[in-house]
Amino acid sequence: MSSRIFGLLPLVALLAVWQAAAAARIYPTLLLPPPIAVLQAFGTEYGAILANAAASITRVAVGVGIAFCVAVPLGLLIGRYRILDRLTDWSIQIFRSVPPISLIPMALLFFGIGDKPAIMLIFLSATWPLLINTIFGVRSIDRTLLKVAKAARASEALIFRDIILPSSMPAIFTGLRLAIGGGWLTVVTAEMIAVRSGLGYMILNAQLTFRSELIVAGIIVIGAIGLLADQGVRALRERVCRWQEGLTASPE
Repeated sequence: MSSRIFGLLPLVALLAVWQAAAAARIYPTLLLPPPIAVLQAFGTEYGAILANAAASITRVAVGVGIAFCVAVPLGLLIGRYRILDRLTDWSIQIFRSVPPISLIPMALLFFGIGDKPAIMLIFLSATWPLLINTIFGVRSIDRTLLKVAKAARASEALIFRDIILPSSMPAIFTGLRLAIGGGWLTVVTAEMIAVRSGLGYMILNAQLTFRSELIVAGIIVIGAIGLLADQGVRALRERVCRWQEGLTASPE
């Protein structure tokens, strides 16, 4: 735990540079507010920040959750059966190359203003890392395990439950971490255009009213939530994939 504290050092250094730049008036305070002004914004706009953060978290949770339910089973099947891989490979490579943000006009046309277009875009951005990492996880399984299972006449359901799914979990969790990160990138952009609430919407409104301290406060909240979400997934992965300890390389 104490080693994790070193992760704060770059943030402390950034805070010091920020304070020094604000004190030196390199930019007007209207553009670069000092840290104390941002801290005051958290106090005065606490309710609005909390409500908008809750709206963004809900959209990301729903979008990533739907993507998980769709992409993981599909990835397990594609990774397991070569015919499905050949059938879907080109489609996956084409559609995953399309940035979800470029689909905002289409999402607005189909779903209008509100939660639906944002959730759909988050779903699309989260699907591809989950799908591809799941496929990779299945293909990385030791083929000897599958051959032994076949020799023992194990059913496909048993192979999926006892070999494929457990062995793929580390890759699935990696995909989930990437999916959550992509979901946050997408939701902030979508909220600036297609939604009337959320942190992205709050930041855009703050920019229109020249409230740079609220912009920075929103950015800090986005980063903090992203960090907490990632740490939560990592903690869950360590618990679920405890069997993997000692089998893979880790930073020294």
